[in-house]
Amino acid sequence: MWGKNNNKLLTRVSVSFERAEPNITILGLFASIGYPLFYFVWAYLLPQPYENLRFRLINAVISIPLIFYKSLTGKLKKFFPIYFLIAALFLLPFFFGFMFFKNQMNIEWFISNLICLFFLIILFDDWGLIFLLITAGYLLSCTTVWLIDGTILFTFFQWMYVPTTLFLLAGGIVMNHRKKMANETKISLLHSLGGSIAHEMRNPLNSIINAMGSIQSILPEKPHTYKDETQYALSRSGLISLHTVLDENTETILRANKIIDSILAGMQDKELDPGSFKRTSARLCIHSAIDSFGFKTLEDRKLILEMTTTDFDFFGDKDLFIYVLFNLIKNALYYKAKPGFSIEISTHRENTWNIVRVYDTGPGIPARNIERIFDSFYTAGKKGGIGLGLSFCQQVVKSFGGEISCRSKEHEWTEFTIKLPSYNSRKSERLKREVLQMKSVLVVDDSPANRLIAGKYLADWNCTIVQAGNGAQALSKLSEKKIDLILMDIEMPVMKGDEATKRIRTGKVSGKTSAIDCRDIPIIGVSALPLNEIRQKSIESGMNDFISKPLTREDVHKIFESYFFSTDSPPIPSPNISLDGTKILVVDDNFTSRKYVSAILERLGAGIAMAENGEEAINCLDQEDYDIMLLDMEMPVLNGIDTARKVRDGSCFKRFNNFRDMPIIAMTGNTDDMDIVLTRQSGMNAHLGKPVSRNDLLKTISFWLDVSSNGT
Repeated sequence: MWGKNNNKLLTRVSVSFERAEPNITILGLFASIGYPLFYFVWAYLLPQPYENLRFRLINAVISIPLIFYKSLTGKLKKFFPIYFLIAALFLLPFFFGFMFFKNQMNIEWFISNLICLFFLIILFDDWGLIFLLITAGYLLSCTTVWLIDGTILFTFFQWMYVPTTLFLLAGGIVMNHRKKMANETKISLLHSLGGSIAHEMRNPLNSIINAMGSIQSILPEKPHTYKDETQYALSRSGLISLHTVLDENTETILRANKIIDSILAGMQDKELDPGSFKRTSARLCIHSAIDSFGFKTLEDRKLILEMTTTDFDFFGDKDLFIYVLFNLIKNALYYKAKPGFSIEISTHRENTWNIVRVYDTGPGIPARNIERIFDSFYTAGKKGGIGLGLSFCQQVVKSFGGEISCRSKEHEWTEFTIKLPSYNSRKSERLKREVLQMKSVLVVDDSPANRLIAGKYLADWNCTIVQAGNGAQALSKLSEKKIDLILMDIEMPVMKGDEATKRIRTGKVSGKTSAIDCRDIPIIGVSALPLNEIRQKSIESGMNDFISKPLTREDVHKIFESYFFSTDSPPIPSPNISLDGTKILVVDDNFTSRKYVSAILERLGAGIAMAENGEEAINCLDQEDYDIMLLDMEMPVLNGIDTARKVRDGSCFKRFNNFRDMPIIAMTGNTDDMDIVLTRQSGMNAHLGKPVSRNDLLKTISFWLDVSSNGT
């Protein structure tokens, strides 16, 4: 029994030591300097009945190890928490209690004891240890004085000492306890949040694992010896299957990133960004959710009955809605062990709403809990949850302009009803206007009247309108402001629309920063030319589409539907580039990231060198010339920001002369605005967020190599 209690005490001491660690060095410094210094205060400046320099010097010596404890190793470090507890006992309650009793309980040392208790409460958050130290310290000091003097004198004692001391102890311990509980709650919440995100990531990870299995089944067997064949045949259908699997899993990874960002936004009470909302099919979402859900067994999949006899479109985010369905399926499957358990997912229309229902024959929800199940951090009847799932589901559905509710009969069934406005409803139209409020449309036409008409139709949708009178002005506007869509007249003076479009598609606009972003902007040709001529000029110049003048409201509506709200928007073509003779330095401390990027670039003919940190990168640059550097931000030894600054400064090089002009591309998981600004300020040319897609990587590299070679 003693052994168990002793272990518990040691554990409490170790935990208290860890929590007190930030203040231990400060305590050591204050004690080692303060004890000798205050001898002169109490002995000469404000004389007290009793003072003892030797006693104070002993306490100063006891406090010195507290200053240097971080340099301890081995057994000394292991047993230091015990020393800390004993030192705290002698430095605080014992010393101050001893001086209080020796000075016959005068007011000066009563105040000093209050300060001692205050420091003790700050240092420890375990009220049990605080009481142990106070009791032991004062009993020991009282006994010591009695043994030395043979008596305890109460000459200056006042009864006000008692309530004042008790009030300080009670108030301090209560506040400290509340602080401790708040910290423990935060830690528990962080653990649960980590577990929740990890759980949500299992579905995409399981999908990726399954995809890897599919790829392995398509590929020829892995060669085991050097004598095996050096070339292997892959059928056309096998190649198509490989690309299909890779495309699907790229989408899965992007969906996972979006879900993480949305969960974190929800945790911070931020509204979900409608910028990704598009025309979405309820039936396709339900199919995708069921097909990609990470069922533990095949039997679990058979528990779900899909009854989507009616399909409908709504304005929202497909990935977020799939996440809502994941949550409802996951919550229901928690009770799959109940006899006769099943889940039904159905769709139908009801008055002005489109309905998705998720019904299960689980144990049901008690009536007293129904009103609270959508509250943040509310959970009941389940282990391991933190009560964020249904709260986030409600946030998602509300962001679509819809509602989610729950009905249940205890011990029998539960039904979640999701009501969504139809795609062409007023609620959806309002959401579209919210999205378009964040969009900028460039109207390029030499006729002020035509620009006025186009501006009027665009203003109906609340988007920002930028105007230009010819192609040259359009290129200038693109360098000044982010543009999301261009309505381009074809026949204009100074520079025609088709010529301006060609320049945009090749990145030849004024301003390096925006040029790369401009090449994929949707450009719609607008002209009064004969239809065949418009078609030819628009296709040859790289326009996405064309319409005949005069522009109408219906034309604007169709353009927005096609390029902002449709999931079938024209895809961005893969860059068709050759990197033969190009030397690229890939700098990343992650081996897998280096190999992934290198594999893509080597297939296009690039010569690749790799470095694990900034110092290695600088050494590589000083030994050999490179055309471009891909640089991670978070690395040991020398991070990406500092590396870029040193490269641009150039003073670290003995030989390398192209340090000012060599393009440096940041590749990092840090994708917030502040990090992007940091990369630009450090001298990097562009920022790519991880995971980096092949298209974005090649598009960025081809642009900056072209820019650097042309000197634009």
